Amino acid sequence: MQGLHRAFAVFAVGFLITHVIMQIMRGRVGASDAVLPFSGSAGFAVGLGTIASDLMILVAATGAFRGRFVGMRWPWMWRMLHTLAYVSWPVSIVHGLTAGRPGAGWVTMCYVGSLVGVALAMLVRLVVTRGPKDGPAAVRPANIGRKAEQIRVDDVFDEEFWVTLRKEVRR
Repeated sequence: MQGLHRAFAVFAVGFLITHVIMQIMRGRVGASDAVLPFSGSAGFAVGLGTIASDLMILVAATGAFRGRFVGMRWPWMWRMLHTLAYVSWPVSIVHGLTAGRPGAGWVTMCYVGSLVGVALAMLVRLVVTRGPKDGPAAVRPANIGRKAEQIRVDDVFDEEFWVTLRKEVRR
């Protein structure tokens, strides 16, 4: 699934860059409109598209440099930045529906279908990751009867944790 996610991300960014270059070449927007939202006379819908594209480029960069975030002081920063995709995507949907000429019926239906598909995928992910766990928690026989140790925050994220996380990121 991770490989599929990355492949779709690369295709999406490629199509995004192609879309922006084509709009600049056709003279519909200026080069500054492609980077700075609401900088020219392109309109509100194009400004939304610029915001969405800037956010997606940031999301793609955080995905490409995920391994660098592991060694940072704040490893949670990656997830926070990568989550901007959830902001970028609906903004890009509004951009697509409002910029340029009105879309044909099948185009609007594709937008609605993608909204429904992503909403269902998010629902499945929430149920799978937050749903009830089957059976009681496993207790290792070696730990039966032992007194629980006090755990400090520094002990939770020890060097072994980071080594394991780095290996996972590299896979």
